[in-house]
Amino acid sequence: MTKQDLEEKLLSIVRGKRKVLILTHENPDPDGIAAAFGLKYIFKTMGVPAIIAYSGIIGRAENQHMVQLLGIDMVPYLKVTPRNFSVVALVDGQPHTGNVPLPKGLKPTIVIDHHPLRKSALDAEYVDVRRDIGSTSSIITQYIRILNLPVDRKVATALYYGIKSDTRDLGRQSTEQDIRASVYLYPYIMPKQLSRIEHPRLPREYFAELYGILKNARIYGDAVVARVDRISWPEMIGEFADELIKIEGIHWCMCYGRHNGHLLFSIRTTRSTHMAGVLAHKISHGIGSGGGHETYAAGKVELAQAIKKLKDPEDTLLRRFLREVNIKDAEPKGLIETVEQPPALPQPNQCKNGH
Repeated sequence: MTKQDLEEKLLSIVRGKRKVLILTHENPDPDGIAAAFGLKYIFKTMGVPAIIAYSGIIGRAENQHMVQLLGIDMVPYLKVTPRNFSVVALVDGQPHTGNVPLPKGLKPTIVIDHHPLRKSALDAEYVDVRRDIGSTSSIITQYIRILNLPVDRKVATALYYGIKSDTRDLGRQSTEQDIRASVYLYPYIMPKQLSRIEHPRLPREYFAELYGILKNARIYGDAVVARVDRISWPEMIGEFADELIKIEGIHWCMCYGRHNGHLLFSIRTTRSTHMAGVLAHKISHGIGSGGGHETYAAGKVELAQAIKKLKDPEDTLLRRFLREVNIKDAEPKGLIETVEQPPALPQPNQCKNGH
């Protein structure tokens, strides 16, 4: 892509406009937030104001710190009317995927994403969907570089973290483009703010929820499945799935739980030759929606509708998952039960020499 391509195909769409809306997917992650922030910055250099809107919540501590520390102005979707905007840009998502808050019949003007291409995206005036790249933040970084724009340090920090987060430190489905984008951004990042974003203080409730999911986790062969009983924010499903897939000998993971009338689930796999996104779509077919990438994916089921078809949507989802990952007749084992318990710590009155 050249500077002329961007100016003729993308920037010409927004030039002179006064009402531009940038949307992320529901419960935006760092990549979606950063990509929206970066695109807003590009438009700002042209004198074009834009509003970033999101649906759901920004719940994960890292994401909250990112928005606060970098001054990323985002407004809840319910406070905007998309039809009143002359340009609607959708980043890190595509229409009709089940997690994009677009009114029925409204087509986005711009779609920039790195998930598998959906036919619904092709109706947009400008489409840049690259499945062969690890993050949407890398695409926005490329735009800034091609346009030779001055690099704002807050934008650089956001984009850098967006790339790191979505590729798990350039180790998950990262490409040469993601590496080049990270190297380009690194001299401009704000190290102290980045460290505070990556290592936030966590509320006690987080550890109570972590204890609950570890207690609920069940191992079926080389797969681990865990129900999350308490969901403070939707992203925690994926956050805990990222942790459980690290278990030695585990190649598949699914975490699921109920939140605001939906059954949410996240899938992880260590086998890059498999398609977690396709699996998410298969197990939610007919009862919900799902999708993602080769090694990580997510989806949701609207319980009110699913219960009309199924007696137990959770059981159906679990059975479909185990069948698709070829787990047959495996007796589940509790994760905690399979770990040898450490010896009990001595009580104070049992210590030698009275110490």
